[in-house]
Amino acid sequence: MKRNISLVLIILLTISILIVGCGQQAKQETPKPAEEPKAEEPKTEEKPKVDEKYPSRTIEYIIGWGAGGGSDIFGRTINMPARRALEAQIIEINMPGGSSVTAMEHVLQQPADGYTVFGITPDILTNTILGRTETSYKDLTGIIQAHIDVGGISARAGAPYKTWQEFVDYAKANPGKVNFGGTGAASFDEVASAHLWTQAGLEVKYIPFEGSSEMHAALLGGHIDVMYEEPGVIIPMIQEGKIQPLLVVAEERVEALKDVQCVSDIGYEMPPMMWRGIAVKKGTPVEIVKKLEEEYTKALESSVYKSFAKDRMLDLVPGYLNSEGFDKLMEKEYKIYEEIMKKLGHVK
Repeated sequence: MKRNISLVLIILLTISILIVGCGQQAKQETPKPAEEPKAEEPKTEEKPKVDEKYPSRTIEYIIGWGAGGGSDIFGRTINMPARRALEAQIIEINMPGGSSVTAMEHVLQQPADGYTVFGITPDILTNTILGRTETSYKDLTGIIQAHIDVGGISARAGAPYKTWQEFVDYAKANPGKVNFGGTGAASFDEVASAHLWTQAGLEVKYIPFEGSSEMHAALLGGHIDVMYEEPGVIIPMIQEGKIQPLLVVAEERVEALKDVQCVSDIGYEMPPMMWRGIAVKKGTPVEIVKKLEEEYTKALESSVYKSFAKDRMLDLVPGYLNSEGFDKLMEKEYKIYEEIMKKLGHVK
């Protein structure tokens, strides 16, 4: 009897152990409900840190053209008084290529901290229109527009024309054979001059150069017939009798070249005018933009720069704009250049 009771107890104990074990296994195998992913917090762009002691190190001034041209001379001249105004070292770096595309892409790869400053011309607008770069003029913040350049059409001394009308007659007698030089392909020089060729009814071939020095050498060597260049840049060669100015691209004659016709003399509409200014990468702290605007404006008022502007005929047309005004001008002129580029067939 006891043996039977013991056997029953063993069987019951075994069954209990099995039931408990299965229950625990079932409990372990029960899948947990999936946790809902937490919503990612929106990322906020880090604002560039303001250097409270700005400028506390060397500033790089980037020039998109070669040595010896208008942009190069302008940058090196304005930086002389700017160094004193900013109490900082400023070094000029020439980065020619692609009508200043190379320089602009370099500038936009640098931090937006005010230590990379860019000397700009209307070519930053035409480069955007032509799609030469994925960057845009909107990626920059203007510091100041410094001046407006008076342009001009010039020939080498000894050319078979000494006046604008003589050149027009020569070009019409030799359609498609006249070579015209400018800096940069589909650049400001080509746009401004095309405005003149259209009104004169001329067919000329445009030859682009990376820098003014190369273009000057090509003209003097007889490799091109005429060139578009600011008279102020070549005034020494004009005075030496090496270059013959044919037309001043301005509404009024200039005192230094009073015997040379201007655009209003020949009854043409004025083409766009060249300007030069200074910009930094967009996103540069407002405090630094303001500092650069104030100190470069002071540099424009220095005796060094005023003397330079007078000698180079950069003071003939009012051209100064502050940061806000400069940004608005670029926005406005972008639309003007876009229309001109369409007429020239460079864009659809």
